[in-house]
Amino acid sequence: MPIIKPFDAYIANPELVGDIASPAYDALTPQERFQFAQTHPRNFLNVIRSVEDFPADSRPSFEELLESNAQKLREMMKTELLVYRPQLGLYVYRLAVDDHAQIGLVAEIPVSAYDQGLIKKHENTQEKKEEELTRYLEVVQAGSSPVCLAYKHRPEIEALVTGVTNGEPLIDFISDDGVSHTIWFVGEEATVHDLSEAFRNVDAFYITDGHHRSAAASNYAARRRSQNPQHSGHESYNYFLAALFSDSHLRILDYNRCVKGLNGHTVEQFLSVLEESFSVRKLEVASAEEARPKRYGQIAMFLQEHWYALEINSRAACSGNAVSALDLTILHDEVLCAHLGIHDPRLSSRIEYVPGLFGLNGLVERCHNDWDIAFALYPTTMTELMKVSDEGDVMPPKSTWFDPKVRSGLFVRVR
Repeated sequence: MPIIKPFDAYIANPELVGDIASPAYDALTPQERFQFAQTHPRNFLNVIRSVEDFPADSRPSFEELLESNAQKLREMMKTELLVYRPQLGLYVYRLAVDDHAQIGLVAEIPVSAYDQGLIKKHENTQEKKEEELTRYLEVVQAGSSPVCLAYKHRPEIEALVTGVTNGEPLIDFISDDGVSHTIWFVGEEATVHDLSEAFRNVDAFYITDGHHRSAAASNYAARRRSQNPQHSGHESYNYFLAALFSDSHLRILDYNRCVKGLNGHTVEQFLSVLEESFSVRKLEVASAEEARPKRYGQIAMFLQEHWYALEINSRAACSGNAVSALDLTILHDEVLCAHLGIHDPRLSSRIEYVPGLFGLNGLVERCHNDWDIAFALYPTTMTELMKVSDEGDVMPPKSTWFDPKVRSGLFVRVR
């Protein structure tokens, strides 16, 4: 079974943490990340930069960028933007925004739990991205972005984790996007023991954010093992940082789609072919948010300045397993693939994924610029995610957007 492990780490300087903690990486476009890094030289985003973040005419090579990332990390340690805490321990991490709050535990998890399938996936990974992140670990030699894992709610863990929050926090700040981040250190031996024992009763963890980071940690550990004749299994590379949350705490927002072109159809033809799988109804709404789907089986579509409600019919909804029953799967099979010519959404340049935090107005804005049609979906649930994972299946790309996001740079574990 997965076992949590206390760890020593560098942490963001509590007095400067608001400047240091990286914004949610995927919530920014590459151009926005470039601008942010330029204007925030003390921010940890400068340690996790990607080649795509740079303008095309001034991009460093991948290896050059890795060296730059490593150098920036060393600078942050030397100047005590990152402060070393030698005491082994765990960390309780609370994130709150709007009327939502979630409390989890940051710990190390053995790579072997991932390799043995005790940490379950719901997305495929891309080999190129896996290799890039593995190479990052080889050059920078630090883990700084905890993989987010969910587990089925257990009252005894809830009581222990919540109890820690009665103490004085180590870190407490509000990020630029309005998310409150509060962190408590758990160093008392008895509490660490009780938490470790409680997590032994967890049957499995489910990746909610960090499929590629998990795979890269596994690859990195395998390479280090092969290079170390004295390998014992206790080395730091045998573990990776994880933020563990009860499934009852997590919030999933909708993850929507914009598409370019109607694949040769006129608007009238496209609306007509949709009726093979959906009941199609034109909406009269005063605002985009009024078109938002209210339940499973409903998809909202924006096309040529009009919102439509698509109700999945019984033929399209007929399914044999958890993944084929997802609204996202039906949208892909019955619309994107069947009528819009997008057969592999991971490779197509005609599709863009829009997190729900941008709202349905974000879809309208995109359709006023480079995109022709938008689809808004009802959010995937944790129950659906765990069912797909338990069946050993994978969801379509970009099926879930968990919010709020655990930030990079709060904990740095040297590997």
